[in-house]
This record gives sequence, structure tokens and C-alpha cells, in this order.
Amino acid sequence: MTEAQILLALKLLPGVAAVLFFGLTCELRRSFQPGQMILKTYREFSGMLRKKEQGGGWYHRTFAWLQKNGGPFHYGSRIDPVRYLALRVALAMAGLLTVGTLGTEAGIAAGLLLFFLPGGLLLYLNGKDNERMLPELKLVYHALEIQIRAGVYMTDALAECYGSVREPRLREALLALAGDIVMKADIFQALDRFQQKFDNRYVDSLCITLLQALESGQALELLSDIGEQIKDMEAGVLERKKNALDRSITFYQLGVLAVVLGLALYACVVYMFGAAAGF
Repeated sequence: MTEAQILLALKLLPGVAAVLFFGLTCELRRSFQPGQMILKTYREFSGMLRKKEQGGGWYHRTFAWLQKNGGPFHYGSRIDPVRYLALRVALAMAGLLTVGTLGTEAGIAAGLLLFFLPGGLLLYLNGKDNERMLPELKLVYHALEIQIRAGVYMTDALAECYGSVREPRLREALLALAGDIVMKADIFQALDRFQQKFDNRYVDSLCITLLQALESGQALELLSDIGEQIKDMEAGVLERKKNALDRSITFYQLGVLAVVLGLALYACVVYMFGAAAGF
């Protein structure tokens, strides 16, 4: 190889290297997709945790807790233990990084508060749901009692009772239960799935009563008794709401009185300073 050819090759080498580098970059960009990698990692991690579900591990307990407290209803149907944990960690990191600029202790406190916030909020929303469901459950009990007394088969009466319910979470669960019954699914499994969607003793009593009725054929007395219990419970809830309203009215009245006294005191002080300045 002559000296001229060597010099030409050296001149062309940077261009060839640039072309090769560009091609390698394009190939890496085509094969490396962060979104796909994250999704694949999530699926593998979620799958490994789900395999332990039969053993009653963390995934199974968290899934059951989310179901009972209305997680799919309030946080979306796609919520699962992995997404729920990711949400809590993301909120904690956001609080730590945001409030941490004011101080390490404040950042840690904010992170802990935001980490436990989704769980506390879900428990609060579930309690409110249970209060709103009391009149609807009483209506379901009475409707079932009337239809069974009229000779309607219990599963048929249960499949139709969602039409009179207006509370969204209960209506959605009853609609799913009616769909299972219409599709001729196992009524015992359908009632079990329905029961797992609530942390409510009257829903538990309803499912137990219906299961006993399927075995013994005697449901009217139990439905009537539980309906009366719900009526008493509803009266207790209304009494608590009335007491809370009375406390709020008293608080507002005290607030107005404090403002009036403050204004009167301010006027007296201003008058006294004005009178003293006049002498």
C-alpha cells in the first residue's frame, strides 16, 4: 500500500466511524425501549408475586384488602397490589423531594404522611360508602323478602334487585352478581365474589343468609330480622349526623360571637387611644 493510499484511508476513517456510530445508535434506539422494559419488568414482578397468592402472601392479603375497601371502585379497576405500592412509593418520594428542601426532618415526615395517605383515604371513603349503603341495603333486604314471599325463586329475585339501588358501588357489585347468576355461574362462588368486594357486616349477613336459604329454604325470617337491625343502625347513623350538625352550628355561633367581641374590643381600644391623645 502506497503512502497516498494510507493518507486517503486515514482521511476516510472518521467518516466511516461516524456512519458506523450512527447505525449502532439507531439499532440501540430501536431495540432499547424504556417503556417496554418497564412494562415487562412490572409484569414479571407482578407475576412472581401472584404465584404466591395461594400461600397467603403479601400480594394476596393486599389484593383482598383493596377489594374489601373499594380500591377498584375508588382508585380504578386496574389497581392491584403492585400498582398500589408504586403509587405509595411515588407519593412518598414526591413529598420527600419537595418538602425536603425545607429540612430533612420535614421531608421525612411528609414522605411518611404521603406513603400512608392512600390507605387512610381508602379507609375513610369505605366508611362513607358503608354509611350511604345502609338505606340501599335495607331496600335490598325488603325487596328480597317481598319477592321470596311472593313465590319468586331466590336467585331470580337476587338478579333483579340491583334495579332499585342508586348507590354506585353497591349497584356495580349487584350488577356483576346478577351477571354471574344470569350466566348460570356457581351461585356460591358468585356470592363469595360479591362478599369479598365489601367490608360491611350487613353485606356479610346478606350473603350468609342467602347461602343458608339455598341449603334450608328458610330465608324470610332472617331477612326480616336483619332488615330491622339495619333500620336501627340507620337511626344511629342519622343521630350521629344530627349531633355532628349541632356541633358545627355551635362552633359557627361561637366563631361569630368571637368576631363580634373582637370588633367591640378593637373599637374600645381605638376609642381609648383617641381619647388619650386628645388630652
